[in-house]
Amino acid sequence: SMMDKISDVFLVKPVKKFKTTVPLKAIKANPALAEMDLVRQSRLSVGKVRPEEWTEILRMAGEKV
Repeated sequence: SMMDKISDVFLVKPVKKFKTTVPLKAIKANPALAEMDLVRQSRLSVGKVRPEEWTEILRMAGEKV
């Protein structure tokens, strides 16, 4: 069954809304995020985000770093 193939399940919820939305297209176009799991693995729903990647996304969203 499908459930037998799932190794991990994560429950995630937003902490706060960004001032500016960061579209996936912008993330994929940013060379600083080229090695991010979300960019490299097209079918990925949830993945690790390294601290430097998170800092770049915050910058792109207009948030304080």
